[in-house]
Amino acid sequence: MSIYEELRREWERLRRKIMEEIDRMLYEMEEAVHYGWSPDGSLRPLYTMYEYPDRYTILVDLAAADTSSLEVRVVDDRLVLEARLEREIRFSDVYGTSLGREVKFRLYRHEIALPPDADPSGMHVKVRPNKIVEIIIPKKQG
Repeated sequence: MSIYEELRREWERLRRKIMEEIDRMLYEMEEAVHYGWSPDGSLRPLYTMYEYPDRYTILVDLAAADTSSLEVRVVDDRLVLEARLEREIRFSDVYGTSLGREVKFRLYRHEIALPPDADPSGMHVKVRPNKIVEIIIPKKQG
């Protein structure tokens, strides 16, 4: 194989890798913008899921939420979270722009896919004073 062919193959490999990375980044950006809020008046809260040998722990940030209205339930294989906001929040309050100012948020709502080995029947929900919600879901035995 000539040096030209080697360079061309390497160039193609690098080009494909760069394009894949650009596609991944665009997908993540689109998902963050599209799924961070909905025109129906709901916001998607930030959350993180941790896996431990015997359980999953999900931490959900419900800043400005009325945590007394928190509802956590399981529908099929998805964890559904809903909580009203303490007050109505405008799009411009959250995103710092006058665009979309007519969109008003009234609640947090999100669905999280549960791992196949999660056992939601033993789920435990705790609201911390800083409005971080801790959801512990044990893993299935056996």
